[in-house]
Amino acid sequence: MIGFVVRLSLLTLALIQFTGCKGSSSDSAPTTPVTYSVKSNQSLNISGREVDLYVPSNATSAIVFLHGGGGNKEGFAYNLGLKTTSNSFSYTLTSAGQAWLAKEKVIAVFPQGLTVGGANWTWSNRVMTSGADDVLFLQNLVAAIKADTSLPAVSKVYIVGHSNGGMMANRMWCESPNTFDGYVTFAGPPSTKLASTGANPCNPTATKPYMGVVGDRDRVLQSGGNMNATNWTIASSLVSNANAWEDATPQVLNDKVYHTTRVGIKCSGSVGTPTTSGQVTTYSDCNDSVKLVVIAQVTVNSTMSGGDHCIATLSGPCVTTLTGNTGIDLKQLAVDFLKNF
Repeated sequence: MIGFVVRLSLLTLALIQFTGCKGSSSDSAPTTPVTYSVKSNQSLNISGREVDLYVPSNATSAIVFLHGGGGNKEGFAYNLGLKTTSNSFSYTLTSAGQAWLAKEKVIAVFPQGLTVGGANWTWSNRVMTSGADDVLFLQNLVAAIKADTSLPAVSKVYIVGHSNGGMMANRMWCESPNTFDGYVTFAGPPSTKLASTGANPCNPTATKPYMGVVGDRDRVLQSGGNMNATNWTIASSLVSNANAWEDATPQVLNDKVYHTTRVGIKCSGSVGTPTTSGQVTTYSDCNDSVKLVVIAQVTVNSTMSGGDHCIATLSGPCVTTLTGNTGIDLKQLAVDFLKNF
């Protein structure tokens, strides 16, 4: 059993709320201050797996965030604007991150993926393998969050994944849908092995709310010029460690094309007319419980913006981020969808 480092920091944010009835000038009673505990590298008694928790005392729900392949829990928390640095030496929340957690009443949970013979820290998602049963791990993680009396009691636990983390979330949606109350993926479509037919078909016993966000010039998924193709092929430059990939030429489903199938699975319905605002097109079906957001890449003053794979920090083949200059805060987009369910 490995040793665990526990870092607890309590930060107090005074929240002042003004309420009143028409014609009344009296102030409301002071609210209870929200405190924060930041717990890093916790095992939660789950097979020694490291998990970071950012916990506001007023939390009523939790979101499990899964990092992408080759990434880590600290980097994902940093790229979402919650952590002040991307390193593993400091777990301080940003002031904006504190305010967001308190406003949304969310425990942010960041587990660490594993690696097989290399630096491809990832998940066993039918595209890559971590060497572990990550379906069981996530099932146990949710149970531990709900059972841990040191945490606020939460009524809902959701999952949000980027890239390979999103592909893992898709596997859970297909194979263990009742584990989470809602699913969101950023540039993380399902493996082709989770198609309607073939190996490990996607036949969920229950259908939970799902939202996917993809770019039309994603240089990792190679969606550029392939937005009408059934499958996307992972960029060959990233497929370096054969032990980490299930196939020599790994493929995923085109989430835009698969949206029609997902709608059929969720509500036996048909896809409605999407709405477009600037470079963002949104499909919303099954009473808004199945959504797809497609971000088109545009060029402004010779600089490309949006529609690529990365969240905030550019790496690999990315030349811009998924959201670019759209002003979209991905964690806010996710929670605005999830809190409806």
